Amino acid sequence: MPANRHEPSRFRRCPRSSIVTSKCVPPPEVETGVVLLAAGQAKRFGGGKLTATFRRQPLWEWAAQTAENIDFSERLMVIGPNSPINSRPGWRLVKNPVAERGMGTSIAVGVRALTDCDRVVILLADMPLVSRTHLCRFLKARGVAFTRYPDGTAGCPAIFPRPVFPLLETLAGDRGARSLDLGDAELIEPSHEGELVDVDELCDLQRLRSAD
Repeated sequence: MPANRHEPSRFRRCPRSSIVTSKCVPPPEVETGVVLLAAGQAKRFGGGKLTATFRRQPLWEWAAQTAENIDFSERLMVIGPNSPINSRPGWRLVKNPVAERGMGTSIAVGVRALTDCDRVVILLADMPLVSRTHLCRFLKARGVAFTRYPDGTAGCPAIFPRPVFPLLETLAGDRGARSLDLGDAELIEPSHEGELVDVDELCDLQRLRSAD
């Protein structure tokens, strides 16, 4: 099972919601930030995963563009110490000096760097097909919420309220947020399973290219 996915212990399953209109904004009384994790070592891919071309642009830009189509109060991207990603308008880049130790360290670094958010959406840069519609559903969550995968596991994208930030900041290694005792959590289903494809190996990217 990928490190970003875990068997849920206690959750409330949310069915696929109706169509989300173009008016997709966080509640005005709630400051919602987004942290895009782009610090992975891509060892299984052979290196250079996030800058590999997909649909004529770097792979990581797809997730970034999707997040830019939502009115987040803060956009933060966690990158590795030697990342070729050096800037993007509307984003604050934060380096994770120990990115090689696993995704948990990047979650901790990202959450710790947030300035004034009431909650945060965690998004992965190697998931280029996640839709704006799916992310918008998280804005309606009342607490912790994860994406429900076809096999019933929970993973990213996910949203967390400020009271659990201190727990997220303790993550290390490949431990994801589901390894923590976060109490009840919602599971939000995507509109279709295809948008949950994550690129771990070169063959994953090749399949995406072939499907276009």
